[in-house]
Amino acid sequence: MAERVSSLLRRSVDHLAQEVPASYELTLRALGALVVALDVDGEQFGLTGGHRLVVADTEPGRPDVCVRTSRATILDVLDAHIGLQSAIESGTVHVQGALDDVVRLHDTLRAYVHAAVRAPAQGDLLDALRAAS
Repeated sequence: MAERVSSLLRRSVDHLAQEVPASYELTLRALGALVVALDVDGEQFGLTGGHRLVVADTEPGRPDVCVRTSRATILDVLDAHIGLQSAIESGTVHVQGALDDVVRLHDTLRAYVHAAVRAPAQGDLLDALRAAS
């Protein structure tokens, strides 16, 4: 059975904190106090900041931003088959929230990706994401 996306993200965040702490801190600062609800192929979970990045197994009750997408779309964006903007415009990524919060989430995503490419363990997690697609 495929590993849950929330579990993969949680492991990813833990690796960032250990392997590239300065980049992890930039990601944490970018997110700030934002509360994000994520839905990937029907798996609902949350992401929050504060003193550390926390991936919860349940959707937060009062999210600032909601994102709905699929594993396939995540991989398409990571593999540059489609840009994030095109994925949003085509509806394969749906984002809902106040503009300032959506921009903050975008900045967080950029910081996260910049951190992830520097962390050695991320390749195995990406392989695990691919294995379920």
